Amino acid sequence: MKCKIALVRDGSAEPGSRSIDEDAARWSEILRERDDATMREAFQAWQAQSPGHAEAYARAEAARRLANLLADEPEMQSLRSETLGRVARQGQARRASRRNWAMAASLTVAGLLGALGLNLGDSWRMVGDARDALAGNVYRTGVGQRERFTLADGSVITLNTDSRVSTHYRDGLRAVTLERGQALFKVAKDRSRPFVVSAGGRQVTALGTEFDVYLSPRAFEVTLLEGRVTVTRAVKPAAVASARPTAAAAAPLAELRPGEQFVALAKAAPQVRAADVRRVVSWRNGQIVFENERLGDAVAEINRYSQRKIVLADATLASLKISGAFNTGDTGTFVEALTDYFPIERDTLDNDDIVLKPRAPLRG
Repeated sequence: MKCKIALVRDGSAEPGSRSIDEDAARWSEILRERDDATMREAFQAWQAQSPGHAEAYARAEAARRLANLLADEPEMQSLRSETLGRVARQGQARRASRRNWAMAASLTVAGLLGALGLNLGDSWRMVGDARDALAGNVYRTGVGQRERFTLADGSVITLNTDSRVSTHYRDGLRAVTLERGQALFKVAKDRSRPFVVSAGGRQVTALGTEFDVYLSPRAFEVTLLEGRVTVTRAVKPAAVASARPTAAAAAPLAELRPGEQFVALAKAAPQVRAADVRRVVSWRNGQIVFENERLGDAVAEINRYSQRKIVLADATLASLKISGAFNTGDTGTFVEALTDYFPIERDTLDNDDIVLKPRAPLRG
């Protein structure tokens, strides 16, 4: 018990010490740094004290998403500089600096939206994204980022690099759309409300389970870690809204068991196969694992995690096979491994992208 109390105090969420919104903003930051069973229990105890606590936490999460979305805007950069400068002058630790910035962003970003809306001109997409973020139903990551989000029902979504999902909860249905990228879903059990993920013209339905969905222009993949899911064709919006899809639309394409993967490639029949689950979800730990992978496919995967891209100058290189584990975003180490073990050399372009080509033969 003493340990639990100390943790709550260290998290600066002690009841009555400050406003509910401040406490909620701190909890939002704390759970990103340490989301173990003890901390989660302490958070749930705080949230259960009042309905207002849950509402404040939802606002803090929405504000955080909006702050990330608008991170490059001058007003947000100014807020960050001002906050971190003030904390630095006060002599607080680096972690505290991050926490105070997160809290400041959470508490002021809603008002900032109005100011930005007057200055963004024709950038309606960004304004729309911002409104969605404030509404609390859009979650996204940038290139090289991964983020974990806890939904209102306790389900958890972990997003991989450059991914975006939107949620549409209603009575009788928990609907989620993976618009791009890759997401790991850990679904809270609720037999009265199926959890349905739509992506790539298909739907994945679960009650309480854990599964990974990957969507790209060339592939749709569902990998089941635990529980059971069904994969069906996408239903019409009206059917989703009523939670009564037609029999034809609801006919399962596959029903997966743990360790199985549903794969639909472009111009190929879908199939169910055994999956190397450790490799599929290695991105959760910041790694990419290749097992006898074509170099063309490996390069495409590495490029997902970095603004710095690799280009194969010769199509014959794409068929080379590679195995190994690499850190996400570490393009340099990946290229070094290729040039060490294959007859490949590199050039660097003006934009810092890397071109790989066959090593020139020695001249006699």
